[in-house]
Amino acid sequence: MESHDRRAKVHELEQEFNRLFVRRRFNALQLARQIDPEIEPASYSVLATLQQMGPQRMTAIARHLGIGKPTLSRQLSTLEARGFVEKATDPDDGRAQMVSLTEEGRSRLESAQGDRAERYLQMLQPWEEQEINLLSGLLAKLNRTYTEFDAENEPPLSNGAAEHQAAKTEAIKGD
Repeated sequence: MESHDRRAKVHELEQEFNRLFVRRRFNALQLARQIDPEIEPASYSVLATLQQMGPQRMTAIARHLGIGKPTLSRQLSTLEARGFVEKATDPDDGRAQMVSLTEEGRSRLESAQGDRAERYLQMLQPWEEQEINLLSGLLAKLNRTYTEFDAENEPPLSNGAAEHQAAKTEAIKGD
């Protein structure tokens, strides 16, 4: 049985997450604009995914980001037209395409990330290094907890969805 105090503390945490996620969306908007004013904020996540995971099929990117293929297709079209990603035939399956960052896409993304890192460095100047380490460790623990909880609590899958779930779990572990 959960105590009232624990429930209240978890509610406070949830409220802080809401504030953080609003800031994260605004941050993604700023990063996207810095990379190129013509791309959507969600496109930053596509670029960052390719940076972290390397060349990927569209289905893997969509699964990793939790978005539909039509949404991803629209973002990739813009990113490709702007010269930030390129598509090539998957060497393992000639029917599929692999999406990867171009040098221009990588350069612009890394520049924006470098600027963001400098902003964090300035913003966290008053923090003790121990506080930064503690927060980083707790966030890593939270991300692992999310992955484990989702893996244990998702509803049973039909036969055709089992492979999809296995790939999704692997993609999440790569975060």
